[in-house]
Amino acid sequence: MHGRPERVHSVLLPAFVALLVAQPVLAAVSEVGAEVLGVPLIASLVASLWSLDPGGRWFRAALGVAVALVAIVVVHVLAPGPMVHASMFAGVTVLSSMNVVLGVRWLFASARITVETLLSAVSVYLLIGTTFGLLYVAIYTLVPDAYHGVSPAGHPAETAELIYFSIGVLSTSALGDILPTHPLTRVLTNVESVTGQLYMAVLVAILITGYASGAGGE
Repeated sequence: MHGRPERVHSVLLPAFVALLVAQPVLAAVSEVGAEVLGVPLIASLVASLWSLDPGGRWFRAALGVAVALVAIVVVHVLAPGPMVHASMFAGVTVLSSMNVVLGVRWLFASARITVETLLSAVSVYLLIGTTFGLLYVAIYTLVPDAYHGVSPAGHPAETAELIYFSIGVLSTSALGDILPTHPLTRVLTNVESVTGQLYMAVLVAILITGYASGAGGE
């Protein structure tokens, strides 16, 4: 049980990021194709939690959220609406947030600096940005005036733009083409920006300490 997290985790989170890279491309080609990506996305998040939680409590909670998401998707197909659509993104945000918490806990508890450690560090960083992006999408679905500059080109395209905005905020490289205009989204944007800077500062300190410890032990 305890031997499984490191390698599985380093594969699943990059796969999750790859799905988000494919989503904007599919959004420009087919709205249905972009939404279908949600299925492997949810599966990747649940599998990642399985790899990170040998005890099983977080994984069982993730299964419960996944079952609720399936029910929400069925409702969305039968009776689509803003509230149902926002609920779907809120559910995926919960799964993504659980992955961030366990990923950071595992990463900061790593005693040695390995290739898996570096891959996981990058993956968790991007996953933080994606989690905030999914939260932004849920808010935007209910309050379209919460952001200025988002192109009204359908849900998949709007999702791609808000995740792009989120990664820009996390890395403090946002270009200003999308702006938060609601008090809640402004607060969340500030929180994400500070989180990104703190994560990088703490991560660099841990990597340097781990490298120095490894070098000193040789």
